[in-house]
Amino acid sequence: MLPYICLRNAVFFLLFLTFNFPVSATAHEGHDHNNETIITIAKRTYIHFQSVLMGYQYIYSYMVKGGENEIPSLAQNIIDAATLGIQTEPDGPGQHMMQHILEGAESLKKATNVIERQEAFASIGNALFPFFQLWPNQLMRSRLKICRCKSGHQWFQPANCPTTCPYSLNKSSNCLIIVETIY
Repeated sequence: MLPYICLRNAVFFLLFLTFNFPVSATAHEGHDHNNETIITIAKRTYIHFQSVLMGYQYIYSYMVKGGENEIPSLAQNIIDAATLGIQTEPDGPGQHMMQHILEGAESLKKATNVIERQEAFASIGNALFPFFQLWPNQLMRSRLKICRCKSGHQWFQPANCPTTCPYSLNKSSNCLIIVETIY
């Protein structure tokens, strides 16, 4: 009888711990290399984070295919998701990351030429990379891969798509070397 009571109390204790602490995902933030900051994204913010990733993937596909007219409306979707993420995320590194995503999306929406679009697209990716570099399970969960080309550009793209550089100005010629990081 005594082992049953101890086991029951242990189960209740574990359930108590599970339901009283918020679920979060953490990652190293790459904006400040001198200060090892942990990004924490609350469960209620994660849905907005997923919306940002979906918008990023759509923008990637239009950058590869050359559909510049759709990019401002897709950037607005990221602006909306990042704004909601900022509102739901407590003050801290997670909110800081969402703020950088918002700034990049606003720049992307205002971009008037290919170079400005590429720079704004890169800034959104740069805000996202630190999260995924230490938490590759989130990369796999989102069905993404990280690609880097010889020219130094890096981006996320769907894991099941052929690798194509969105920064290549000549769409007929791909980067000479592309490295894929799939987890």
